[in-house]
Amino acid sequence: MNKDNKEHVIVPENRRDTASDKKKIKKIAKIIVIVFLVLGLLYGALSAVTYMLEPETSDYSYEDYRFFEADYNKNILEDKLYLSLNRNIYFDRMGSENVLTEENAEGISPAAGLFYDYFNCLINGDYASYSSFFTQECLDSENFNKPERFTMQGVYDVHINLYRSDILEENGDTVREIYEVSYRIFENNGTFRNDILPDETRTLVFEINISNGVALINAIGHRANG
Repeated sequence: MNKDNKEHVIVPENRRDTASDKKKIKKIAKIIVIVFLVLGLLYGALSAVTYMLEPETSDYSYEDYRFFEADYNKNILEDKLYLSLNRNIYFDRMGSENVLTEENAEGISPAAGLFYDYFNCLINGDYASYSSFFTQECLDSENFNKPERFTMQGVYDVHINLYRSDILEENGDTVREIYEVSYRIFENNGTFRNDILPDETRTLVFEINISNGVALINAIGHRANG
C-alpha cells in the first residue's frame, strides 16, 4: 500500500445525527439553566411584595374583652414592672446587630433612625405624630390602618431584622428595604394593636423607602406564614 495514501473513515449517517443531537441537547440545557436563573431573580424581587399581601391587622383582631382597660392618663414610664422588662430595640442589618439609642440610631442607617423614632412614638403615645412616619402612598392606601388615638404603649422585646434591600428601578435614588419586626406590648389595651394579646408577639413586615437619606414606611403587613 502507498504510504501517501490515507485511510478514509466513513462515519455512518446515524452516528453523525447522534453527535449533532447531543450538541443540540447541550444548548437546550444551557438555555433552560439560564431561564431558571432569570426566574429565580424575578422571584426574589417579587418575594418581598408577596410577603405582605395581608394588611397589618386583617383577620387577626381579638375581641375587646381580651385586652386591659385603656387608661389615657397612665404614664407607662412610671410603671416599675414595665421598666423591669427588656426595652432595648435590637436592630440587625446583615448580621450586624446594634441596640438603638438616641445617640447612635441615625448614624447606623436612615432606617435605624426611623425605627428608633417610631417605637418611641408608640411608647410616648404620640398618636398625633404617627402619620409622619409613612409615605403618602401608604397613607392613601385602603390597607393602611391608622389608629385614631392610642395610649402610651408598653413596647418591649423589640427585634428588627433586615430581610432584603433593593434599588428601585423607576427611581434610582430610592432604596427599598424590607424588615421583619417583632415586639410585645406590656398589658396591651388594644388601642394601637388589637392583633396581639398582652405580652404576645406576631412578626410584621415593614417596607421602608429611603430617598435622599430620608426613610419612611411604605407598607406594613403580616408575614405570609403568620
